[in-house]
Amino acid sequence: MQSIVNSILNFGIIELFLILFALVNLFTFSLYALDKRRAIKNKWRISEGVLVFFTLAFGGIGAFFGMRVFRHKTKRKKFKFVVAVGFIVAIAPLVYILWNKSGT
Repeated sequence: MQSIVNSILNFGIIELFLILFALVNLFTFSLYALDKRRAIKNKWRISEGVLVFFTLAFGGIGAFFGMRVFRHKTKRKKFKFVVAVGFIVAIAPLVYILWNKSGT
C-alpha cells in the first residue's frame, strides 16, 4: 500500500490531471454507449442531466466520440451544442498544458 501512495506522490499535478481527464472522458464515452444500448432495448435510460453534466465536466471528448461512434443524440440540437461546448472545455486545459510545456 505504501508503494502505491509513493507512486502517486511521485506523479506531478499535470500527470494526475491527465489521468483523471482520461478517466472522465472514458466514463462519459461509456455513458453514451450505455444510454444508446438502453434506448435500443427500450429500458430505463440515463438522464439527459447526467449526460450533460459529464460532457461539461471535462468529458467533452468522450461525449463527442460517443455521439459519433454510437450515433446517439446526433439529431438533438441541445446535445450538439452541449457537446461542442464540452469539447472546447475539455481541449482548453490540454492546449494550455502543452503550450506551457513547450515553453519550458
